[in-house]
Amino acid sequence: MKILIESPFYLSDEHKENIESKLSQLSTFNKKITQVDVFFKLDDGLMPNAVTAEIHLHIPGPEIFVSEVKEDYWDAFSGAFDKTKRQIRKSKEIKKDSRVIINGVHTF
Repeated sequence: MKILIESPFYLSDEHKENIESKLSQLSTFNKKITQVDVFFKLDDGLMPNAVTAEIHLHIPGPEIFVSEVKEDYWDAFSGAFDKTKRQIRKSKEIKKDSRVIINGVHTF
């Protein structure tokens, strides 16, 4: 899995490693993740000094995109990460529920 982190402010190597280690946990939910893009933005216009964290997950089928706005970049990232995990689980359940058994044959 390729991880890309873009930020308008300085992130130390330690912070980047923490973000990458959290993102690597996503592969336990979906082994087909090819790339994860993390974007941080400052000042969204509604909240001064706010940080927006966006996570774009590249997987086969519909891609997952989440966003979270907080006053601290780590809180914003953690919120977006939690939303990403929920969406992965939800998409997995939807795929599982879409399977129907008719006369002992799986149909999709």
